[in-house]
Amino acid sequence: MRAPLPELGGAGIRVIESPAGEEPIPLRREIVTAFVGPAPRGPAHVPVVIDSVAAFRRRFGSPAERSRLEWILGQFFDNGGHQAIVVRVPRGGGPSRITLPGPGGTLDLHAVNPGPLEYLRAAVDYDGIPQSDLWRFNLSVQRIRSPSNPLVEEQENWRGLTVVPDDEGFIGDVLAGSTLVRLHGEPPRARPYVTPGAAGIGPVGYVHGRGDWRSAAAPSDYDLIGSPEDATGIHALDQVPGIDLVCLLSGAPKADVGPVGIFAAERYCARRNAILLLDPPAHWSQVEDVARSQRDSAIASPNVITYFPPLTGLSADGRRTRSLSALGAIAGMLASGDAPGTALLRSRARVAMEPDAGEAALLARRGVNVLRGAAPGFISFTGDVTLARSHGGRREWHQLSLRRRAMMITGTISRSTRWVAAQKPGPETSRAVTVQVSRYLATCAEAGLLAGDATRRAFYVKCDQDTNAGRAGLSFVVGLALTRPGEFVAFRFDHDGGECRVAELTWQPGLGLADWDAAPRGM
Repeated sequence: MRAPLPELGGAGIRVIESPAGEEPIPLRREIVTAFVGPAPRGPAHVPVVIDSVAAFRRRFGSPAERSRLEWILGQFFDNGGHQAIVVRVPRGGGPSRITLPGPGGTLDLHAVNPGPLEYLRAAVDYDGIPQSDLWRFNLSVQRIRSPSNPLVEEQENWRGLTVVPDDEGFIGDVLAGSTLVRLHGEPPRARPYVTPGAAGIGPVGYVHGRGDWRSAAAPSDYDLIGSPEDATGIHALDQVPGIDLVCLLSGAPKADVGPVGIFAAERYCARRNAILLLDPPAHWSQVEDVARSQRDSAIASPNVITYFPPLTGLSADGRRTRSLSALGAIAGMLASGDAPGTALLRSRARVAMEPDAGEAALLARRGVNVLRGAAPGFISFTGDVTLARSHGGRREWHQLSLRRRAMMITGTISRSTRWVAAQKPGPETSRAVTVQVSRYLATCAEAGLLAGDATRRAFYVKCDQDTNAGRAGLSFVVGLALTRPGEFVAFRFDHDGGECRVAELTWQPGLGLADWDAAPRGM
């Protein structure tokens, strides 16, 4: 049974479910896929779990703006994705504002979530307030679909508020718990007027929020990357204990993520043991453009994948074609399992062009996966390469499926051995983690995920005085045979109280042992 992703929010609390030391590590787990980029409205810089396009529309969508992310998520769910984490990076500009008049000045409220499409409205009444109390009032705040479609999506009702700062019902303190609005500036000297219609005479009236379209600039690369200190942009994913795939959208439909943004995102994904998925640059219109660009590019990483050509479809008016992203379809396929040499992706769009067999081979040599037409309603994904292919490097990481398999295994080990952070380092803990990880890797070998078998040269686990010398937490090294028995790619796991850091090693300690049988391999 598939385990649901945890509910995520901005409280900074991280809950990690991990088997205990004596429990087996499960062979399969949910692939955690994140999408970072602009959306019309909704929570900003907060990881939100989405399980359908309808859920995205409720939380982030707006009829006033066509969303690329909605299309991408639709492709994701159509191709096997089950849950996605969405981080909205907002446009520039101030938040929506609500101004409630009164005899002592205006009561000014600002939307919690930024953006001019955050449609809010509010009403004030004095229902249930004693006539002798001239300070208290009730406030109702609603988030609606749009001014022309006032479907109420969220509502908050606050009773017995006051503008007196020393009172326990002070509006500034109470609205600190609101998910919709905050008090802006100083409170007025008296409570606001009853909103016309809110007192039961005539239809209920509301004061609508106002947004500023003119200052709403598209997010830049710096907005997309954000700040680790403030947990914004891609760094908002620090609130998620483990991620596997990150789809990074550019700030605007016809813009590309620039080199600085790609470099920073790649470094982040490398630290988090994740794969970064990118759309092809807009200037890639022909295979020759791709080959020339990749030959001159300084970006070569096993943690990044891209594709060519983009998808294309008719615009809403049916008069012109527009370029569409295939990120969601590829991410959905990857989230449902390892990428094979050729996969069929469901898509209502067509490929922008059809590379022939020779061009497809050239693109693969340059580290670019290839999309081609297939049966109606499908496109094919071939290449199975990472951007490491464009500039040499370790040959195992040229192949996307091998890189993904290694990262899935190491990610599972990292998350499933967090229990060691609460244990005192020593021989007993080292033996326990060695047994637990060895049993998991033996299961991986039996399932065909490693070269070799469960008893001979498929893996090794080393956790002893050598791997823990001079370290406060617990560290161990794992070797994986991905292509041939006895040829290992080694990873070091460093556990401390805060996190588990996984680093690939350029040396292979298992091969340097005087006696191969001294390295634990299976149970």
